[in-house]
Amino acid sequence: MKQQTTGAGSSIVTWDAVLATLLAALLLFCLAGAVWTAYWSLRFGLAPRPPLSAWQTSVRFVAVIVALFLLLRRRDLIDRAALLCAVIAAGSSALYGLGFNSVTLQVVRLLFHFLAYSLGALAIIRWFLARRAYRQASLKAAVL
Repeated sequence: MKQQTTGAGSSIVTWDAVLATLLAALLLFCLAGAVWTAYWSLRFGLAPRPPLSAWQTSVRFVAVIVALFLLLRRRDLIDRAALLCAVIAAGSSALYGLGFNSVTLQVVRLLFHFLAYSLGALAIIRWFLARRAYRQASLKAAVL
């Protein structure tokens, strides 16, 4: 999807704009997840949680598969660290959804959810900063 025009060609949507929008939404998700995980940990600690439904457990397995796929494709260290933490976080939640429960599993689940959200937000912020620097360098080169 290089670009797409509407009726009279009044609007152009590029892949870069779509990707930036998706990453902005993912950034908000990561920030909200990190804040919620920190709040939950401070407020409730390792208090018992209600069991996960089959749907919620399935979503965790899908998250593990997607994160593993992206982990194989990404080369940036922070991206890979965030994805590895996401695999561990989603995997521990999937195990919980299957009925496994222990204090260690709860600690791993909370800690790695927080790390995955935080590192994910950091990786996305770095992407936006690199994108801005690239655009500024392109503008300078175009002026010269």
